[in-house]
Amino acid sequence: MITVTIAINGQVILARSSVNQKKKKYGKTIYKCDNGSIILHNSDDGAVELAKKMLDTIKEM
Repeated sequence: MITVTIAINGQVILARSSVNQKKKKYGKTIYKCDNGSIILHNSDDGAVELAKKMLDTIKEM
């Protein structure tokens, strides 16, 4: 599981968690986010790239 949070002055304002589904599609690992979103990620791209994809699933209000 990976969790990405954004905090301002120590107060978390946004968070997203994702779980590796241990499956692959098109040669990429499938991650399922806590909001139900599915992310395809190449592990060679690293954790920062995965974190960016996770943050892209958050809709700001």
